[in-house]
Amino acid sequence: MKKILLGLPFFLISCQGGYTIEPGDIVVKCVIDSLDVKPYVSTIEPYPIYTYYTDCGEKIVTRNNQVYHIGDTVTYVYKKKK
Repeated sequence: MKKILLGLPFFLISCQGGYTIEPGDIVVKCVIDSLDVKPYVSTIEPYPIYTYYTDCGEKIVTRNNQVYHIGDTVTYVYKKKK
């Protein structure tokens, strides 16, 4: 337990770097245009699955329906290969 608590600050510091958009990266903005709701099927997954589709052909799957809405713009950044 002591090792976990000592390692936690290092983990939190390393996660704050984030990603940056660099020259050569491809930036694509897509608009969510439709939603598909699949109701829960079993007791193992007792929540509906929300699938959002964009005009770029991308698909976003979530369990929370308050994250995205139809008409929202989602920005995808495709990183260049090193």
